Amino acid sequence: MGIQVIYLEEDDDSASIRDRLDWVKESQVVLVLPVKGNVLTNYLDLALLQRQADAFQLQVGLVTTDHRIVGQAKALGVPTFGSLRSARNNRRGWRQARHRRQSFGKPTRLDEADNREIARRKREKPLWQKWTTRYLALLFYLFTLAVLFLAAVYIIPGATITLKPQVKPLQVRRQIVADPALESVENGDAAVAGRLLRSIQEWQAEVDTTGAIEVDDAPAKGKVVIVNQLDQPVTVPAGTRVSTSAGENTVFQTMNAVEVPGLIGGTAEVEVVAIQPGADGNVGRNRINRIEGPLALRLEVRNMEATEGGGSRLENAVTESDMERLRSHVMQQLQVRALADMENQLTENEFLARDSLRVVNIIQETYSNFVNEQTDTLILDIRAELQATVVDETKAIGLVYDELAGGVEPGYELIPGTLLFESGEVERVDDQGRVTFEMYGEGMTAASLVTDEILDEIAGQKSGVAVTYLFENLPLQDYPSVQVWPNWFGRLPFLPVRMQTVIENGH
Repeated sequence: MGIQVIYLEEDDDSASIRDRLDWVKESQVVLVLPVKGNVLTNYLDLALLQRQADAFQLQVGLVTTDHRIVGQAKALGVPTFGSLRSARNNRRGWRQARHRRQSFGKPTRLDEADNREIARRKREKPLWQKWTTRYLALLFYLFTLAVLFLAAVYIIPGATITLKPQVKPLQVRRQIVADPALESVENGDAAVAGRLLRSIQEWQAEVDTTGAIEVDDAPAKGKVVIVNQLDQPVTVPAGTRVSTSAGENTVFQTMNAVEVPGLIGGTAEVEVVAIQPGADGNVGRNRINRIEGPLALRLEVRNMEATEGGGSRLENAVTESDMERLRSHVMQQLQVRALADMENQLTENEFLARDSLRVVNIIQETYSNFVNEQTDTLILDIRAELQATVVDETKAIGLVYDELAGGVEPGYELIPGTLLFESGEVERVDDQGRVTFEMYGEGMTAASLVTDEILDEIAGQKSGVAVTYLFENLPLQDYPSVQVWPNWFGRLPFLPVRMQTVIENGH
């Protein structure tokens, strides 16, 4: 004995299901109900199905998990299964349902209300009622199509119109004074408030000297003859000083001790060396003629030959240009450090007028050597106070923007994204820290487009006609582009509210 399976659809009803039972060849049939829908959820439909099955001597089972159907089927003795596989293999379920059905006795007797409902369903409707229903359905269908057509023509289509207005460049240049003493900007003035920044910096640097001087190197040497003026011997100790008496006083000293004989006119010879090195110790013969100290009363001295060997050498020395060069270098370093210090103190919208930076006070300035002093390296220590003027750029930009706005032609407006402002070179800085500089401003202006009324004129027009009309009646630099969606008829929407304009300020 086999089982026949019938799969039901959501639109099946009790009548169509009972019709399918006429074609069943097996003694058992499984109806697989759809997951969604209301198939066989009505108790009366289940009862009619069971009666039809009894009439054909069929045992009907249901595959469903709908609790509404499971409970009613159990009451009628109709077996239910959770899956088709369970329906095929669960013989016990079939037997229990059959026993339950037999315990109920004969097939379920329907009450009078159910019989009337069955009769109503079997009664054939009058012909006029059938045609009336069909005509009404047809009219409703045509009305729905008309509504959808109107919606498609008037409501659904939308258009995006991209317009490129005429653009013109605009440039201005304005001279502005940043005055630290000014607290606010008055209309019509070309001055903005500035502020002074001060910074104390110190720096040490050195340079190689470029000058040259002669430095005494070797002392002159020679011999002198000492003559005794008395008849007693005299000892002249080493280091006794003798010198010249004419011109510059050049001093020599004896290199060793000597004994002068004790008779008048007695002589002794001794070597001498100049006290100071250099060429000044090279003196001519008979120039050394004086003994210093108590021995001058007892002795006389003469150099019979010129002294020689005194000399000098060239050494590096400081020049004025060295000092100027070193000072210039140190001042540059002070300015660099001061600029870095001041820029760290700026706010977001300020800029430092670099040309206004100057030294206002030298606190300390010390050189390691003076001009013409012998040294290989010159060192300078400086501590100074520097000052510069800071300008609030937003205030200066405001003045230039006013000038830009005043230069816009009638019917045009500034394009914000094209505005550019730049400060020029500082032209002048006075003693009060007032900075005069130029500020440049440039941007693009675009023609003002009023599209509200013109959209009414092009509503429903063909795209090509609308594009030409817009180009001829608006100040555009190029033909506009039109995108219609859905583009069913090649026309713009009939409703202006369904058209959107996009302004592209090309530059």
